[in-house]
Amino acid sequence: MQARPRVQLDFIDALRGVAIIGVLLSHAQRNVEMYQAMGHQASMSGWLSRYAAQGARGVQLFFVVSALTLFLSAGKRGGEPHEWLNFYIRRFFRIAPMFYIAFGVYCLAPVVMKGQALPPPGTLLGTLGFINGWNPAWLLGANDVVPGGWSIGVEMSFYIVFPLVFLALRDFPKAFAALCVILLIDVLTWPALVAHPPIADGDLWERFVFVWLPNQLPIFLCGICAYFILFGQTGALTRFFHEGDRRANAALFALGVLTLLVVPQLTDDPRALFLYGLAFGLITLCLYRQPYRWLVTVPMRHIGKISFSGYLVHFFMLQVARKLLARVHAGDHLSPDMYFGATVVVALAGTVVLATITYHLVEVPGQALGKRLIQRLAARRAPAPDRTTIQRT
Repeated sequence: MQARPRVQLDFIDALRGVAIIGVLLSHAQRNVEMYQAMGHQASMSGWLSRYAAQGARGVQLFFVVSALTLFLSAGKRGGEPHEWLNFYIRRFFRIAPMFYIAFGVYCLAPVVMKGQALPPPGTLLGTLGFINGWNPAWLLGANDVVPGGWSIGVEMSFYIVFPLVFLALRDFPKAFAALCVILLIDVLTWPALVAHPPIADGDLWERFVFVWLPNQLPIFLCGICAYFILFGQTGALTRFFHEGDRRANAALFALGVLTLLVVPQLTDDPRALFLYGLAFGLITLCLYRQPYRWLVTVPMRHIGKISFSGYLVHFFMLQVARKLLARVHAGDHLSPDMYFGATVVVALAGTVVLATITYHLVEVPGQALGKRLIQRLAARRAPAPDRTTIQRT
């Protein structure tokens, strides 16, 4: 018998909030140390720089949560007429409206207002078609189209294969076996793939191999395994994460957090990505059992709710923060660590405000448009009423 999910999964929104804050931290660190936001070369404290840079793994936390919620949603809609067509419509209208507006702001506006050149056609079309993660040449200029567009391309690529994944992985043993097999393949083939790039730019190829879907797929599978543990079976694991000992749950949660703290200090190996995915999966399970009040707060849940808009607008707000701090000559008076902190505070506050607006003005209407399209298609497919029967009645 399938475990019955809770009505409210507030911890999911909280995790999304953590994810977007992590991503913002990583980009604020780059502004200070790579892009000379202070007006000169600067270096943050080693420990702070290292942890802030690893905030980029918030993208992988998004992937874990996305896979879990996709399976949960697909399971509830099983048997729906034309369920996979409806799935693609919902996913497209969940992502595309805000993404294309971001394209207008980040790409088209500079062309019109500043005379900048458009990115190459392949990069442009690959990014707008959400397939930029399948060609290294398209990936190179993807951030010139929409900053952060690579991760959205990976997410949309997962949507493409999702029906096959959902139909193939029907229980935890199959999902766990798939995780182990693909994880092993990715770990073992990484050195050979990096050592023999098929293109001249070896650095670009290494980046491509890191971000493309086959390398990110184990992260999604961590979320799928978490789904089956919570909702897909009635074994010991399910019972534990539904009603097990809270002290043991807290210990496992601490183990997941400790992994996130220790791994950045031990290695820079890109394959450490998978340790983050496993840690995120464990933390997700523990928060289902005990949504800690210090983390699953109303503000954090709100940030998670608007996190997709937040992901797209935080790049803009980082530039706003840079200009505001430049006006007060913060780069001359603050240490790199303090400047980083000020950047985060200003950019995060602005991101929450702007993303809240775009969530209500763009995302919600976009999703509503997708629902109306599904309803119209269903109405067209419905059989016409029998006129004879109508006349008789």
